Amino acid sequence: MLTPQDVRSVQFEKNLRGYRTEDVDRFLDRVEEQLKQDDTLAEELRKQIADLTAENQRLHKEMENYEADGDMLKSALINAQRMGENVIREANQKSEEILHRANLRGDDIIRDANELLQKASDRADEIINEANEKKLAEEREYDRVRLEVTRFKSDVLNLYRSHVESLSRLPEFQKEETAEAEPAVEEKAEETAAAALTEEIEQAQPEAEAAPAEEEAAEDDKSEDFWEKDESQLKIKLDPSQAPVGADEEEEPAEPDYAAFKGVKFSE
Repeated sequence: MLTPQDVRSVQFEKNLRGYRTEDVDRFLDRVEEQLKQDDTLAEELRKQIADLTAENQRLHKEMENYEADGDMLKSALINAQRMGENVIREANQKSEEILHRANLRGDDIIRDANELLQKASDRADEIINEANEKKLAEEREYDRVRLEVTRFKSDVLNLYRSHVESLSRLPEFQKEETAEAEPAVEEKAEETAAAALTEEIEQAQPEAEAAPAEEEAAEDDKSEDFWEKDESQLKIKLDPSQAPVGADEEEEPAEPDYAAFKGVKFSE
């Protein structure tokens, strides 16, 4: 991978028909500055992705806790219903006993038995109502957390999309084939080589003008493929069940193609 230090430390050999030193230095400064900006942006994006991944794990864990609480709430509701049924059954048994005694002891005992039965029924209803209200509150909280997780997934996808768009805006440079001039031994041979080089440059000019359009189309295809692959990997991270069978390792995002800096044309 090309780094700003590599650009700063590069050395060029001088030649009679070489490029102007000022142009080369100016371009190297631009390349170094662009690489520094790209490194800074990449580091910031990696940090944001790490923070969002940690937040996603925390929300998943919280959602699992709410799911566990929901199971406990269902169990508590069932127990409350059983308890209410037991209370009613016991009250019925006691009422039957009291009614049996009422036949012996009169209207007062019957009235007391009815009051006891009503209190038991009211208490059972209160227990069931409280359990239902708590269950509804927990379900609303569970829905809220699930909505928050859904929004978080959308934010992560938007961040990856922004990352891909930033990479697609990297500068593109024109490539052109250049011929290396061989050192002249005799004056006549030097003049012949110079004329041949001039003719070759004039013939190659139309091809060089058509090259940027082809490179731009190729870069667009690479950007689209990169986004589809990156989005697929993100969905697998958020939902491991979507991972294809046998996929044990994730592919790393493609690094920016700094090879485009090679072969840049400088004025002589």
